[in-house]
Amino acid sequence: MQKSEGRFIFRIAVVSSVLAGCSFAFIVFISFLQTPVISLSRLAIALALFIVFAIANYLLVFHWKARLITFSRRVIGLCFLLPLLFLPLFYAPPAYPIHPLLRQWTDVAVQYDVNADSRPLSFSKSDVRLQMGKDVLDARAFRAVGTWQSTGDTFSLDPGTGASLHWVGAATDAMLLTLQAPAASGTVTVYWDQSRSVFELSQDAPKQILLNRKFTTPFGVGALLFLSIYILITWFLFLLVILFGKRIKFIQWIETAAASRLWIILLAIILAAVTIKLQLDSLDGGAESYIHGVQLARHNAVLQGQAPNPWQYRVLSEYVAEGFIRFFQFLKIQDPIGFGFISLRVLQNIAIFLLAFALYRKIATSKWIALAGFLLLAGSMKNAFYDNDLSFNTYFDLIFYLLAVILILNRKYDWVVLVTFFAALNRETSGLIPFLLLAALIHEPSSWKNFLPFVLSAGVFAVVFLGLHLIYLNRPLYIPYQQIPGYQMLIYNVTRPFTWDQLYYTLGLVPIIGLLFIFKWPRLWRYFFLIMAPAWFAIHFVLSIVGETRLFLVPLAVVFIPGILFVLNYIQDSGQINRELSSGF
Repeated sequence: MQKSEGRFIFRIAVVSSVLAGCSFAFIVFISFLQTPVISLSRLAIALALFIVFAIANYLLVFHWKARLITFSRRVIGLCFLLPLLFLPLFYAPPAYPIHPLLRQWTDVAVQYDVNADSRPLSFSKSDVRLQMGKDVLDARAFRAVGTWQSTGDTFSLDPGTGASLHWVGAATDAMLLTLQAPAASGTVTVYWDQSRSVFELSQDAPKQILLNRKFTTPFGVGALLFLSIYILITWFLFLLVILFGKRIKFIQWIETAAASRLWIILLAIILAAVTIKLQLDSLDGGAESYIHGVQLARHNAVLQGQAPNPWQYRVLSEYVAEGFIRFFQFLKIQDPIGFGFISLRVLQNIAIFLLAFALYRKIATSKWIALAGFLLLAGSMKNAFYDNDLSFNTYFDLIFYLLAVILILNRKYDWVVLVTFFAALNRETSGLIPFLLLAALIHEPSSWKNFLPFVLSAGVFAVVFLGLHLIYLNRPLYIPYQQIPGYQMLIYNVTRPFTWDQLYYTLGLVPIIGLLFIFKWPRLWRYFFLIMAPAWFAIHFVLSIVGETRLFLVPLAVVFIPGILFVLNYIQDSGQINRELSSGF
């Protein structure tokens, strides 16, 4: 038994030491040790950091091996899971690396083909320039391939022949290839990585050819940095547990704070202020200009019945916003429009955070787990401001869904009908609320009367939806980014890399991790997932710009973050709320 434990500790020590040492050395190298040229001394410093950190970790593991053996599944699971949930929401990819070993490599070939009836082609070394940041390479830096007749600084080709210049190397973030067209007839073909550009050589052709390329940070560098930060955060959490064990009072402090309504309200206000500040900073042209320009114009268009489809049918949020404006006009505030719009958004976010915590508190076995869900939602919201306006209807939609789910869990089914009425006036995406209600009703004692709230809720939504379309007939369809909703929009969303980047930065790994444990969810939430997630994602991929990821906050807050809380419940080895939900629904 002692032998097997010794082998286990040895393996843990070796693996953790290598991972922690590599992670620490890589982060330090990326942050402080990069140079535009390869520096053996700095690479040696990084290697020394790896050795020192790895040895220190190895000694630490063996010194505290008795405590390591007693680690519970709860501790191990939380140390690995929590950084994986929060890090994607706060991780920023590194700037384009200045060290050649970390840059993306690029391949440039310039092919000259001279017509048989042309005069000989001739150019000097300076007629081919490749600018890489502050460095400028001329034709001599290229490898000459073919039948060149060069004499030092001059490159020549006879009529009817062809040859090329080839360069391969580490790319800077921006590169400019400049070619002076030689006095000959023929073609110049530039092969740059996967692209091909052909230019005619003639008296009438442009005398200068310019080609620009921009390079982003290589995926591997960003992924390695993310992995390194994740490993070090996990290592640090394990270190805290090893050193202090049960003396850590952090969880108890969180539990105490989460039990205080005052602290939760204060935190909601702070997070609302921070997220609104970030949203205002993201507005094109500045907050003041945007609010009094684009935002006000869209607001007035809805009130006047002149907005395009579907904006025209989202009337509730604009009438509420108008009420705020008139209230501040009544108070004789100097800028009632700005105060009205911004105060409404602040109150919306406060309501979202408070409702989210109320929901998560009902399904979490511990207050700190509910608070973790609350913070996950806030972290996601701060990354969901791409190409947005103040989006009143989007955040009202989130409020109505959170409120509806809370009422469903409390079996206040009749109140869900009222929520559906206001939600339908706000946004057409509220049409799934009646079906969330149906998912709960099918578990009630069998009677046709039990389904009356669903019938009323669905009927209310249908009446409001059709009524708005009858009142505002034949509004022209809004075409975002010149992409027609339907197949064209789907292809645009799926093939646009930015779409997936934005989804990742907004949703993180929360949906993936949650779905890996979906069979640990209560049955009701599995139904919520089946009702909401496939339809929501499919509809928005076909009809909307998916890069505007605020559109996905509803399924995130209602389905996927609760799924994560069920996972945390499971790791904590409690499961009490899971059993109550499963038995009740």
